[in-house]
Amino acid sequence: MDLTVLIENTTLIDRYFRGEPGLSFFIEDGDTSILFDCGYSDLLIENAASMEIDLLDVDRIILSHGHVDHTGGLPSLAAHHLRSAIEGRPRKRPVFITHPATFGRKRGKEMIDVGCPVSSDYLLEFGEIIMSVSPVRVTDRITFLGEIPRTDPKRTAQSSAFVQTGKGWVPDPVIEDSCLVYRSDDGLVLICGCTHAGIEHTAEYAKKVCGVDKISAIIGGLHLYSATKERIAEVAEWCAQSEIEEIYPCHCTGLQATIALSRHHIITPIGVGTHLEWDN
Repeated sequence: MDLTVLIENTTLIDRYFRGEPGLSFFIEDGDTSILFDCGYSDLLIENAASMEIDLLDVDRIILSHGHVDHTGGLPSLAAHHLRSAIEGRPRKRPVFITHPATFGRKRGKEMIDVGCPVSSDYLLEFGEIIMSVSPVRVTDRITFLGEIPRTDPKRTAQSSAFVQTGKGWVPDPVIEDSCLVYRSDDGLVLICGCTHAGIEHTAEYAKKVCGVDKISAIIGGLHLYSATKERIAEVAEWCAQSEIEEIYPCHCTGLQATIALSRHHIITPIGVGTHLEWDN
């Protein structure tokens, strides 16, 4: 499996791409290409073009959850498809995979919309949609986890947003938060968006779903940027005890958490343009 970072908060020295506070990964597993999250704006179109990645040739588009820093690029991606259709350029109709709650209305503490900017009905104009709370097999080795069970509220990462329910606006539990899991011969690779469900819950569910006990690598946001020192220390200790070999923290992980993780692991800097490979 190959993974290229299209959107991230940070950029790398001598790699002249642009960053923004969001996340998007381009993944290739055999003959299947996957776009995991879409960042905040139209920047993924620009960065992909600079990297000579054809977003019109993507087979699957996975949305980890509904917040705008992961779904905000969808309107620009749709416009990219529309322009290509008008110009007669070849394009695929991708399969969108996500949790049903991804499309719920969300507001920030300022009462401004921070949810997915498009509806599921709108996306049907450009491809198929699978909305599932259960795990979905994306390729022979990659699985979308669906809704991740949460047994310990202290291990979940709270959002500052609110979600619309039948009882009005309530604190957003981001119940839809999910991730992709790649099953390598050396263990599982967790590809996370923001890990609102908590990395411990996410890892345990990935093991259960895939029937594999070892987590070999984690890449993505761990949503610890606003966590307490105690919670950060707890996660760092858990990662060390779990014997996870590689950790690539980015996006919403936060500097203090990255420093804490570095006490037990070699941390590889991640930025727009980073390319990683995992063998079968």
